[in-house]
Amino acid sequence: MDIILPCACGVDVHEKMIEACILKLENSKISVLRQQFSTFPEHLKSFTDWLYENDCYHIAMESTGVYWKPVYETIEANSVYYENIVVANAHHIKNVPGRKSDVKDAEWIGKLMILGLISGSYVPNSTIRSLREIARTYKKMIGEKNRYKNRIEKFLQAHGFKLSSVLSDIFCVTGLNILNQLALRGSLTYEDISSCMRGNLKSSAQEIYSAVNNKLTASDCKVLQLLLNKLKQAEKDIEYTVELMSEISQDYSRQLEVLDSIPGIDKVSALLILAEIGNAPFESFETPEKLCSWAGLAPRNDESAGKVNCAKILPGNQYLKPILVQVAWVAVKCRNTPFHQWFWSHQRKMGQKKAIIAVARKILKLIFKLLKDDVLYDNDVALSNLKY
Repeated sequence: MDIILPCACGVDVHEKMIEACILKLENSKISVLRQQFSTFPEHLKSFTDWLYENDCYHIAMESTGVYWKPVYETIEANSVYYENIVVANAHHIKNVPGRKSDVKDAEWIGKLMILGLISGSYVPNSTIRSLREIARTYKKMIGEKNRYKNRIEKFLQAHGFKLSSVLSDIFCVTGLNILNQLALRGSLTYEDISSCMRGNLKSSAQEIYSAVNNKLTASDCKVLQLLLNKLKQAEKDIEYTVELMSEISQDYSRQLEVLDSIPGIDKVSALLILAEIGNAPFESFETPEKLCSWAGLAPRNDESAGKVNCAKILPGNQYLKPILVQVAWVAVKCRNTPFHQWFWSHQRKMGQKKAIIAVARKILKLIFKLLKDDVLYDNDVALSNLKY
């Protein structure tokens, strides 16, 4: 194989240390320099100085958990000196089994880099990385909120309160009023139920009273109050997280406007999508198909002797795919849109799950096109740029 780069460094990243190996072409021979550094900030600065002293401006490393991030950011802070920083998928640069050690790993990564055999993973700019971290925290908080809701429902069922049998959502305004009164008093009268009711409900006050006609002990009331407080705090944290995402993404207001114009995408989902694909996905992904493959919305390529062995979708981005599927379900319910027409004309022969994945893929392709052309959504744009 031909050597593409005159000098490159392979980095094997761990929690407490990094193993670095510089391969340099000198007089038609490759010389090897090895050095180990701690992952403390001041030692990572020494690592970048060592690279500069050896005229090494091409660096490659594995995407090892989150440990690669401080190393990448330290090199990025001195990016004026470096031409190429590649974060590679560990699965793509595996060495031959039986040749595993930190020193050999770093040298192997360096060899692949100097031969031009490493394709870098998508790493967005620092602003999008900050937005992505908050967006993923938002998803965890949504899960935490749902866990508290499930815990409250389990608590009520365990103590004989059948509120969910008479209210479709026990956390509606009426349901929360009842829960707060129950945590305060331990038991409720018919008059208490009547005063808690808001809006139009299918169940009468008498039916709700019959479902909650039981009593909590003093300690049980404290437990229920604790769970309700946790739920309120989770909701406040979620609201604060959305505000923080909006603040960070102020420079990308136009991209958010484009995303928000697509059926099924609201302000929050636009922020979550932007955090994953960035403000200019067309710069990092050559085609919409490659973006869909990265997101996990494309079938795998597994064919032998003219027979397709498996056509299941790839794992892909575990944060982006669920958002797009949720958006797709909303989009297909919007009448007079291509998504609605395509889904309901194909879901019977394909099945709902395959059809909704196809719609999610079409939405992602459309996002790619709209961001690239910097235009808002309309049905004519969707029909002219995508084959439904």
